[in-house]
Amino acid sequence: MMSISLARRWLQILAVIHIIGGLLLPIMVYTPLAAPYFQHLQTAFPDSNPESLRFLIGVFGPTVASWGLLFFYAIVKAFESRTRQDWWLLVSATLVWAVLDTALSFANHVAAHLYLNGSVLVLFLIPLLLTKKHFKSQTT
Repeated sequence: MMSISLARRWLQILAVIHIIGGLLLPIMVYTPLAAPYFQHLQTAFPDSNPESLRFLIGVFGPTVASWGLLFFYAIVKAFESRTRQDWWLLVSATLVWAVLDTALSFANHVAAHLYLNGSVLVLFLIPLLLTKKHFKSQTT
C-alpha cells in the first residue's frame, strides 16, 4: 500500500517534471531529440509547415509549465485538507487533460500521444487511487 506522504511526493515530482518540461519545450523543439516526434507529426499532418509545428508545440510549453505549477499547488492543498472534493479535483484535472488530449490525438492519427498520455495518466492515477481512502467526505 502506498503511504499518503509517498503519494503526495510522487504527484509533486510529476508536477515538477511538467514545470521543467514545459519550460524546456520551446528550446527542445529545435534540438535533434525532437526530430522523431516532428517526423511523426509531419506524417499525421502532411500539408503542415514544419516551422509552424515547431512554433505551436514550443508555445504549448509554457501552458504545460503553468498546468504543472497549478497542479503542484492543488496537490499541496488537497493533501493538507484531504477532503473527497480535493481528491476529485485532482482526478478530474488529470482526466480532463488525458481524455480530451488523447481523443483529439486519436482523431488526428497522432499515435505518439496515445502512448505518452496513457503512460502519464497511469503515473498520476496510481497514487490517487491508492490513497483515495485518506480523503474523507467534508462535514459541515
